[in-house]
Amino acid sequence: MTGQKTKDKALKRPDSFQDQITNAINFLSTNSRRILMMMTPIIIVGVVGYGAYLWTQKNTVARRAELSKILAMHNDELMTVNRKREDTQKQINVLRSTKPNKDGKKSEVSAENLATITNLEKQMADLKPDHSKSMIEFKKFYESHKKDVEGWMAGLTWAGYQLQNGTPSDSRTTVEQIAKASASNTFYQMNSRFMLIGLLEDAGEFDAALKECDVLMKIAADDAKATILLAKGRLNFFKKSFAESKQSLKEILEKHASTPEATKARGLIALMGPA
Repeated sequence: MTGQKTKDKALKRPDSFQDQITNAINFLSTNSRRILMMMTPIIIVGVVGYGAYLWTQKNTVARRAELSKILAMHNDELMTVNRKREDTQKQINVLRSTKPNKDGKKSEVSAENLATITNLEKQMADLKPDHSKSMIEFKKFYESHKKDVEGWMAGLTWAGYQLQNGTPSDSRTTVEQIAKASASNTFYQMNSRFMLIGLLEDAGEFDAALKECDVLMKIAADDAKATILLAKGRLNFFKKSFAESKQSLKEILEKHASTPEATKARGLIALMGPA
């Protein structure tokens, strides 16, 4: 249930490592002008500052390299399942293949083969990647880099996995920490607080979830506001605050009528009946 709610809230994890990096540090360009204008003591300060900049860059590269290894492990876990699916599908294809009979028509698949195919298809449907190893590493990486965007990415990846596997309580502290630490980063504010809304909703803490919606409304781009308004409408619906719920839902219809959220808003309004 939680996994679906997470989708409803349009929680989107980053699709490339570069998308997670904050704006480039501009220390060198800022201080170069000072170096041209100031005396030797200030030049020394500039050199020291540039050394700190280089050290920061070195640490950033090291963090990215470390996280990339974990991402590669995660990808290998996915590929292992994909290979198993491909092998199973090949077995199914062989069992489905039949030779022409005397009339030149393909013969029917035997009952025995059909039973085997059904069993194999069930096995293939049940195949899921085992991310236990990479998730341990994501969590360890987050614990070591709680102040860095790379750490936030790892933390949210780990938290999302807990949600999908029905253990949301394990991830709440991490999500709350990231929401607090990423105050200056809109991307991670949106992702962490959307996830936190789902966690609070599951816990029945509707007022706290509504406060998170209000925070997001102040920083969200226009194309994300329909999702936030839908969350507000749903939360107030669960609170039985139907007037407030309808207010948010009608705002979707007025300002975001062409979005998928508008269809859901109409359905929720219909559930509440006439005012």
